[in-house]
Amino acid sequence: MKHIPINQNQEANQLAQSAFEYRQIIKVLADEVVDGEDWRRDIIEYLKDPSQPVSRKLRYKALKFVLLDDQLYHRTVDRVLLKCLNQEEAKILMGEIHEGVCGAHQSAHKMKWMIRRAGYFWPTMLEDCFKYYKGCQECQRFGNIQKSPASVMNAFVKPWSFVG
Repeated sequence: MKHIPINQNQEANQLAQSAFEYRQIIKVLADEVVDGEDWRRDIIEYLKDPSQPVSRKLRYKALKFVLLDDQLYHRTVDRVLLKCLNQEEAKILMGEIHEGVCGAHQSAHKMKWMIRRAGYFWPTMLEDCFKYYKGCQECQRFGNIQKSPASVMNAFVKPWSFVG
């Protein structure tokens, strides 16, 4: 037997994964990521140079963040530091948490809890988790089916008691 490095064996790896219907999350989510402005940019610039003139709102917001080795961290109430992610990294992380190797297709609140527990943060975490959870085809296909009628049911009143 001879060991082949992974960078020389990409085609065989993709064939094996497609045989088991495994979708690589990074490739799936790369198509959905929209280029936009990074929410961390203003805070990082302010923390690098606090003497620059900025709005009071940004100064107050920056109190919750710490800059260590050019990485932005969010400081929680318990003084735990959570690494701040941009939107692209957040989508990849949500995919890994929701349907990755250890993912069990959890709901949005459970995804948010697991992401924070893993040590990550971004401001729209819960909304993004809801969007991802509601957009998951497997969750929609095999989720709970609502069995209540679509319209209001009318009660049928019997004219006499004990009449069948």
